Amino acid sequence: MLLRMSRPNPRTRTRPTREETRDRLFTAAAAVFVRSGIAGASIEDICLEAGLTRGAFYSNFTNKDELVLAMVTEHGERTLAELERIMALAETPQQYLELMESPERRRDGPFGPDSVLYLEFLLHALRTPANRPAIAAMQRRWREHVATVVRRDAERLGIEPPMPAEEAAALILALDNGYLLGELVEPGSYEPGTLSRNLLTLQRLWAASTPVAAGDGRDPRTV
Repeated sequence: MLLRMSRPNPRTRTRPTREETRDRLFTAAAAVFVRSGIAGASIEDICLEAGLTRGAFYSNFTNKDELVLAMVTEHGERTLAELERIMALAETPQQYLELMESPERRRDGPFGPDSVLYLEFLLHALRTPANRPAIAAMQRRWREHVATVVRRDAERLGIEPPMPAEEAAALILALDNGYLLGELVEPGSYEPGTLSRNLLTLQRLWAASTPVAAGDGRDPRTV
């Protein structure tokens, strides 16, 4: 006897999970924010981009600001996890910087391939004081991570840093942001590898101008 296999009804649609809905809203909002700016984006625009209803939006977020804060938190956590992964893989500062500036890293984070989104978050924080603490907390965690890298490198070289690790971390992130802004205004002005090359030059100058820690026979100029 032949068994007839039932065919799925093409009209039957599986409802997305809550996590899938949030992911779709995040992806759609990122595209709309880059295109129109956070201030100029409406909830209707985001829902249309995501192919979702306003009900789906409001079942996850009470308003646009709450969505923005959720995106900042999600991206910040993902970025920090990626930075920790890179730090665990890299055996030297050069390897760390090479991984940071790899095409995959630039493509996948911290806010996807379009850095305009990151700038939109910064502008939104400036224009909406209530949302500044979330952005500030994210930036502090990034500085703390970079400061940890700086301390480890100083320990590896056996030197005393000429400035506090926190200040060095702020300097490194300021350079990265400056290159980012320059590339956005003048595409092609930033050559991949520029940041790492310049930071390694600073590291060599740093090591050469700092006395070797007591009892350590290594040459601090050796990088």
